[in-house]
Order: sequence, then C-alpha cells, then structure tokens
Amino acid sequence: MTPKQLARLLTSLETAAEVVEAIDDRDMQARRDWDLSEWRYELIPWGVRFQREVPKHTGQAEILAVLGRTGPDGTTVPASHPDFEIPGSLVVTV
Repeated sequence: MTPKQLARLLTSLETAAEVVEAIDDRDMQARRDWDLSEWRYELIPWGVRFQREVPKHTGQAEILAVLGRTGPDGTTVPASHPDFEIPGSLVVTV
C-alpha cells in the first residue's frame, strides 16, 4: 500500500486501530485486500505513527494519525493541547 492510499484509508481512530490490527494479522490484511507488509506502527499519545520500511532506492514514508482538530486558519490543535475541545477528529499528516 502506498503512503497516499494509507492516508486516504485513515478516516477515524477506529480505522487507524483496524490498520494497526491488520499490520499484525496477515489474514485480516487478506480479507480486506490490504498489503501492509512494508508498514510498521508505533503507538503515540493520542494516535499512531505509521512508518513504511522500503528499500533505500524507493525512499521511506511516515504518516501520523492523531486525534485533533483543524482550526479555521488551517493549523492543527492536537488532543494533548490545553485548548483542545471535544469532539475532535483524526488528523492525518503524511
């Protein structure tokens, strides 16, 4: 799966959790027709960091999926920020 495809897939914390589960479960990947074989994850406060491990000639990628919200000026307010207000949404950064 390319970074762009993964980023489009990450629409909520629920889908991020499904991707985390699928990375560890090849059968789940097959059922969903996902190829996450090059992807690893790291749980971080309020979200997940996905890292793509590929040969050097193709480059690496990192995607952060965190609970937050986007302000009117386009800046992201993470859930850990004191000004964060519920409800929040998943903010994906490639």
